[in-house]
Amino acid sequence: MKEVRFRTHRTRSLPTGFIASVQQCILVLSAIWGIGDIANGQQSTNTDANQKSDAVKTQAPPLQADENKGEWIFAPIPVRSPAIGAGLEWAVGYVAPLNKQDKVSPPSLVGVGGLFTNNGSRGLAVGGKLYLKEDKYRVALAGGHASINADFYGVGRAAGETQTFLPLNTKGTAFFTESLIQFRKHLYAGIRFQYRNLKLSVDRQNSDLPPDTETNPPPGLASIINAIREDLFRQRTVALGPRFQFDTRNNTFYPTNGIYLDAGIDLFGEAIGSKFTYQYYKVGFNKYHTLKEKQVLAFRAMGCAAAGDRVPIYDLCLFGFQNDLRGYSAGRYQDRRMFATQAEYRLTIPKEGFLGRFGIVAFGGVGGVGEKFTDITISDMLPGGGGGLRFKLTKTNPINFRVDYGWGKHGGALSIGIGEAF
Repeated sequence: MKEVRFRTHRTRSLPTGFIASVQQCILVLSAIWGIGDIANGQQSTNTDANQKSDAVKTQAPPLQADENKGEWIFAPIPVRSPAIGAGLEWAVGYVAPLNKQDKVSPPSLVGVGGLFTNNGSRGLAVGGKLYLKEDKYRVALAGGHASINADFYGVGRAAGETQTFLPLNTKGTAFFTESLIQFRKHLYAGIRFQYRNLKLSVDRQNSDLPPDTETNPPPGLASIINAIREDLFRQRTVALGPRFQFDTRNNTFYPTNGIYLDAGIDLFGEAIGSKFTYQYYKVGFNKYHTLKEKQVLAFRAMGCAAAGDRVPIYDLCLFGFQNDLRGYSAGRYQDRRMFATQAEYRLTIPKEGFLGRFGIVAFGGVGGVGEKFTDITISDMLPGGGGGLRFKLTKTNPINFRVDYGWGKHGGALSIGIGEAF
């Protein structure tokens, strides 16, 4: 099939949405939020009483000293993505306990993160994650502004298979806040609020499209323009919704045992100021199991659904976003329904000293997108797999620098970050 291109150097640009890009900024912050959760060796929830007692006896003094001190964190992450070009993601944060007398809550964090790339994409986000009253309350909030240049192929698996795309610019601001309360051991529930004010337009900086593209599109782009015509204006979306977590992980940054279930619903409605009324559902399940010393098997399954008469393109389910799955750029495949499953084998080199700070991983999985879950057949499956390297950034805490390369249906993609993929 003939590829539609408007500049010769744009050979494999892939689509993404504004909210995904703002979330990239927030995810950079999230990467270092995880450090707060496990800084100074947070206790395991799966050890027996005697082990916990021994751990307190042997580790209490250094824990207390480190927690009282707090620490600054700087995380530069190079980016080279066909979705938004080459550049840098970065984050600066400060980790410290809100109450030095609270020995149960993980340290809290405030920080700022951003990204810039050579295709003109820019983003900035500030936020924080707070743990209160012996981890009974968890509060997160973040806000950002971004201008993102990326390409849109259309909606559905068939659109993702083509080489025809529309370059888009999405510009605006976003804010979210989330509050959870622990109502039973390992169980958290709460509410999440988000606000976005966005403007979508044709990206003429990185294309040679005529000025009347929106009203008189070229024949090859007519179907794509018609699919998003109502999105090519400034629009405000506002949502409230419940959030649930079940968390038995023994470590929030590098789990070796336990389960993490995270589910939420975002209810967008005109009654609370949103331009459109629709719903966004997402659930993720992670399982971790120690095979042998230095060896972990991790598993993840997730599902996403967008429902309503009018769902903006940036709130469709984006395949490949948040590493579901690696090997795909976020959003080349996007639709109202999505699922992804993957497993990962993790090995830390069983050596002392510098060599023992390295690790390797191998991963593989499969997923799919469709207008309905029943539309996703065996022939529609999107497989992915690959491997990666790890390097422990700190001497005492399992904070890894991650470099992964995954292969998908249309080639490969490099993923670099702080912390594990899931």
